Amino acid sequence: MRPRDLVTGLADLVLGARCPGCGRPAPAACGQCVAGVVAVRPFPVPGLPSGLPPVLAGGWYDGELRQLVLAAKEREALGVVGLLGGRVAAAVAAWVLATGHGGSVVLVPVPSSRAAVAARGLDLPWALAGVAATRLRATGAAASRWRGLRLVRAPRDQSELGRGERLANLAGALRGVARPPDGVPVVVDDIVTTGATLAEAVRAGSVAGWVPGAAAVVAATPLRGGAR
Repeated sequence: MRPRDLVTGLADLVLGARCPGCGRPAPAACGQCVAGVVAVRPFPVPGLPSGLPPVLAGGWYDGELRQLVLAAKEREALGVVGLLGGRVAAAVAAWVLATGHGGSVVLVPVPSSRAAVAARGLDLPWALAGVAATRLRATGAAASRWRGLRLVRAPRDQSELGRGERLANLAGALRGVARPPDGVPVVVDDIVTTGATLAEAVRAGSVAGWVPGAAAVVAATPLRGGAR
């Protein structure tokens, strides 16, 4: 028996651990899910509102990647944050490559509400931005993380709202910190569908005096009329 098979078997028999992506016996995300997620080439997200900077995603919000994001957001599976943050790093790197940007980038995560942080045990976009900045620096890129956005009011749940409703729900929810970052700001979030959250982040940053050059997300929801 291979060592990996032995570890997987012990995880299943002793701990009952399952891969949060596919449900196979594993102490964390299994090798098959990891390989499938990292094999996806980051891409520009289509169908977003005009006025947004380029938005790149590390994958589509379906299959194993969707389950991994949900595990981090809803089941406190903190062990997958490194994998998801790596998708943000890949998305930022793809933007850098496409634009030829040779300077530093400042990752600006969309802030989570206090209720979300309490439920998840972490501020997920902040954690994703930290992982991404570390991964980018490991490749020689100049990257940092900055709390350039503040949540000034918690919008109501958006799961049943359409694009227009979400734009109205998020209007004025964020405030930008008035300190020009040393580098090009890149907004970071976990998921994007219609771009309502990113549009509010861009508005808040612009009011504060800095304009995001891009946005990077773990995953983009396939267009089907929903919204984030």
